[in-house]
Amino acid sequence: MPMIGLLKRFRKSNWHLKLLLILFPVLFLFVFVYRFLIIPTFEEDIYSEKMLQTAEMVNIGLSILDHFYQLEQQGVLSRSEAQKEAAELIRGINYGEEKLDYFWINTYDNLMIVHPFRKDFEGRVLSDSDDPDDIYTYELFQRFIALCREQGAGHITYYWQYYDEQDRLEEKLSYVASFEPWDWIIGTGVYLVDLEMLISQRSNIASLFILLLGVAVIATLYYYSKSRVTEKELLESEEKYRIIAENTADTITILDLDLKYVYISPSIYKLQGYTVEEAMNRNLEQTLTPDSLQIALNTFLEEMSQINEDPAKPDKTVQLVLEEYKKDGSTIWVDNSLSLLRNEQGQPIAILSVARDITERKKQEESLRREQNEKSLILDNLAERVTYLDCDMRIVWANQAVMLQEGKSLDSYIGEKCYKVWHGYDEPCSGCPIVKALQTGEVSEGVVVYPDDRFWKMTGSPVYDKSGRITGVLDTALEISDLKKAERELKNLNEELEARVRERTEELIRANKELAAFTYSVSHDLRSPLRGISGFTEAVLEDYGERLNRQGRDYLERVLKATARMNELIDDLLKLSRVTRQEIHNNKVDLSAMVVAYSTYLQEEEPDRKVEFRIQPGCTVTGDAALLRIALENLINNAWKYTGKMEQPQIEFGQYEENGKNICYVKDNGVGFNMAYREKIFNAFHRLHTPAEYPGTGVGLSIVQRIVERHGGEIWAVSEEGKGAVFYFSIPS
Repeated sequence: MPMIGLLKRFRKSNWHLKLLLILFPVLFLFVFVYRFLIIPTFEEDIYSEKMLQTAEMVNIGLSILDHFYQLEQQGVLSRSEAQKEAAELIRGINYGEEKLDYFWINTYDNLMIVHPFRKDFEGRVLSDSDDPDDIYTYELFQRFIALCREQGAGHITYYWQYYDEQDRLEEKLSYVASFEPWDWIIGTGVYLVDLEMLISQRSNIASLFILLLGVAVIATLYYYSKSRVTEKELLESEEKYRIIAENTADTITILDLDLKYVYISPSIYKLQGYTVEEAMNRNLEQTLTPDSLQIALNTFLEEMSQINEDPAKPDKTVQLVLEEYKKDGSTIWVDNSLSLLRNEQGQPIAILSVARDITERKKQEESLRREQNEKSLILDNLAERVTYLDCDMRIVWANQAVMLQEGKSLDSYIGEKCYKVWHGYDEPCSGCPIVKALQTGEVSEGVVVYPDDRFWKMTGSPVYDKSGRITGVLDTALEISDLKKAERELKNLNEELEARVRERTEELIRANKELAAFTYSVSHDLRSPLRGISGFTEAVLEDYGERLNRQGRDYLERVLKATARMNELIDDLLKLSRVTRQEIHNNKVDLSAMVVAYSTYLQEEEPDRKVEFRIQPGCTVTGDAALLRIALENLINNAWKYTGKMEQPQIEFGQYEENGKNICYVKDNGVGFNMAYREKIFNAFHRLHTPAEYPGTGVGLSIVQRIVERHGGEIWAVSEEGKGAVFYFSIPS
């Protein structure tokens, strides 16, 4: 009978259970008789049934392995792919009332292929282990191997863990068989403790259903056995296909030759989201996208045409990757293994499809294809010439830059030796990095000069196969002729610049010597007349002051003040000169301590002034202590001076970090200044107030700026008239 009928009739196979439920009250009276007359035979039948079932299940497993072996022989799958998919299918089959019974597979070499409850054994050769558990399993494998070598297949009893309970051992009755093409042993079995429980359960139930209607039951069973001729064989066959169809992760579909569904396995729900009933009411037009439908129809017509031309032609499995609709409207990609089902006369009657969702695989393939296209696009848009050469330096592939620069198509280069086709040489170029890369197996770089005086920067990168053998080399070349020309020009410019620097350095040395001489002149030659003027003026005031009127004494006092101011100006000029020329000695400097010391000095000098100092402790920088002291004293002195008319004068010093820079500041609440003059205040001799308002020479901030800039820092000010000023400066670490 065709397998279609077997799968349909399975739905009606529990008719006797319904009948026995009706007879339950009557049969209860005859339980005692049944218990002692029939049960012994009943127990024997259950054992026989389970022995037959385990053997049949192993035969199912062998059929599955043979199916994938045929795919291997047809070239549809490689051996490793066929074995992997077969193992995954076997691993996914669980049968029995509790869906706990399973298959296992091992090899003649003691390698465990599949064991659902001992995944720690999978992929291991157990004879290599010293673990007692592994040794016991290894010895058990030897019994399986011996049985298969002697008989090919057979039953065997032994103790094994109870399902996934590794600490519980129970006696097990198993059937093992050899699958010769792959040297595999496949087995399955039942635990005797489960058989005893099954016998007990069935005995208790059966005791309630016998005798009074026994004749009717026997007659009914007899009728069915006669009317179906080989009912037992058919039921066993139906059970076999049902177990495979309903427990595999793949979706099994059967279509008649009109391409209408006659059977769909329950896993259709996982695949498309439809129940079996919903899927059975759909057709191929509703299942497949238009493009995939056309592919499926063309393939079907082609196969049927070949069968009509040659009916004796052996069947083959057709692999089709089709796009199918899901219930939610989305689409998935499905790999379909299609084969014909024939009747006893060998005529095609239906199409068997085993479908697997490969949407993720398609996405990965598409991603890989897109990545390869992107890589090709990148390589073709590189300015560098990129060429792949074999070990004989023959061109295998080249990017767009090569074809554009050479003005020829890639086909004209393929198979040609690079040095011959590009340069007309009979042997590799002198110093070629490609040759070195092939010889050493390492990346090699170099600059090659060709007879046309063109310079090329070349990189040879060896390419290895999976076994570690060099299969070729990737040649990357970039013309650097313009760069070399620029290097020569730059070298000439550098030599010219060095000569100019030497010349300017000599001029600077001479200028420094002249500045030193000028400083000496200012320090000695100018001070001497000033001392004379100041001395004689003081003598006149002292000796003749009483004879002078008030206006005369005022004139002489102005002369004294002018000479004093001139002395201050000379002192500041000398300081500015020394700051510019003094060599810097870098050390860690505690600025807070300097500010504390100078503020104490100022308060001791003018004890009548009450100024509030706010000094942040621990402010440090790296620099020249002497120069930094001069800068700080000038800034603090400015703040002291310009807060002189404030009722509650305040001076603040601190430090903070901003954008990786250490920034120090001196802040006061003095008279401030207009920000329009923020750049000019650092110019020498530039003053915003008259000497009568605030004494000074206008050189102090210039000195501070020179010191900060000599340390590689910067200084700036923020102020508002009548609200004080803040001077910020940064000293790099």
